[in-house]
Amino acid sequence: MSGVAESKPSIIKMELGDLNDLILLASSLPIPVLNYSEPDKAYFLITSGLLGNLIVYYVRGVTPPAGRYAHVDKISGKYSFGNTLSLEPNHVSVLILRIKEHGLGPI
Repeated sequence: MSGVAESKPSIIKMELGDLNDLILLASSLPIPVLNYSEPDKAYFLITSGLLGNLIVYYVRGVTPPAGRYAHVDKISGKYSFGNTLSLEPNHVSVLILRIKEHGLGPI
């Protein structure tokens, strides 16, 4: 035992301007996944930051996803929703998980 107290990581919440920004951010990650919180009516994405801190990017007050995936066209930056993976070569399919409960506090 080292005698050094371990601290919990801090959670840093960042509200983005619109859903387009959040979907584009998710599509650029190695594992493109977004979360949709049904109770909060918000999309969010969790990444790790410096010193083990967690960064939660989110957008509130948006409609529920119209499919299981957001298909992002990497050339135009436009997206659409669908229930299957896109087979288009310039598309990234971002999986959307529907979250019923989370421990992040209010988003």
